Amino acid sequence: MCIKDVLVSAPMATISTPAFRTLLEELGGCDLYGSEMINAASLLTGGPFESYYLMGDPVPEKLVHQLVGGDVETLWKAAEYLDRIPGFGIDLNMGCSAPEIIRAGGGIRWMRSISDARRLLAGTRARVKRKLLSVKLRLGEREDPEYLLSFCQALVQEGIDFLTLHPRTRKDKFGRFARWEYVALLKKHLSVPVIGNGDVRSYEDYCRVRERYHPDGVMIGRAAVRAPWIFAYIRYKEKKALPQNPFTVNLHEIALRFLDLLPRYQPKEFLESRAKRFFKYFSENLFFGHQFFTQVWNASGWEEIRTIVDGYFSLHPEEVVRVMG
Repeated sequence: MCIKDVLVSAPMATISTPAFRTLLEELGGCDLYGSEMINAASLLTGGPFESYYLMGDPVPEKLVHQLVGGDVETLWKAAEYLDRIPGFGIDLNMGCSAPEIIRAGGGIRWMRSISDARRLLAGTRARVKRKLLSVKLRLGEREDPEYLLSFCQALVQEGIDFLTLHPRTRKDKFGRFARWEYVALLKKHLSVPVIGNGDVRSYEDYCRVRERYHPDGVMIGRAAVRAPWIFAYIRYKEKKALPQNPFTVNLHEIALRFLDLLPRYQPKEFLESRAKRFFKYFSENLFFGHQFFTQVWNASGWEEIRTIVDGYFSLHPEEVVRVMG
């Protein structure tokens, strides 16, 4: 696949499960899917849930497995393992700002040292021979365009095939808008494709970042959980479909389909937490979404969530079908 004008589903912990990816694909899909974060050490020691993280469904040739960890040799071995199983690529997480990930030396911690990042990438590239190798990163500890560019140029020199930038610093929360001008900066100076991630919530947002910053791809995360049809809708709008063929989704059916898919792809220990994470965002579609999600959050088991979904749409049939131009 050529990394050009691609739509990418972001790797999101507890969300980017095979069940969620399958839902996206059934609604029209995107060009690449990120997996949940795979802990390199747990992968090598045979953690009880690692097989669920490794599943390639629904389309293995579109899947990028994302690795996280703080030990160089462990990440090398984990990448070598992933290179032998079906998939499109392997992504090294250099952007996660979760405190527990940073304490373990992973995520954005790698951005503190260009030399450490070089060593990690050099060894990984030597071991990853079948798949594309990428890095997902943030701006770093602070805004410093010169350092960011130097860091990314080092990654390119060590052989990455593309990178994804979420242009926020470690301390930035989602309340501050992503600075897409940094995506444009990397695009201008790097010889590999650059994908941008952050604050793309609609077709209009997608058009804006494409026209202003010219990324090689756009990654969407939370907005795709809220609206799993967003990738299909973007492609629909790009085709300039005729008004007599409106884009239509059935919210009730989508919610139930996700619940049907979940036990196929997740251990029973994860069903309740994964369902609640999904509906945290999906409930934003509903007029009484806060009330709906409160019920979901207080459900005593994941099976009860189906009853809550059916009950909501029985009371509010006007919200079942959404028609978009």
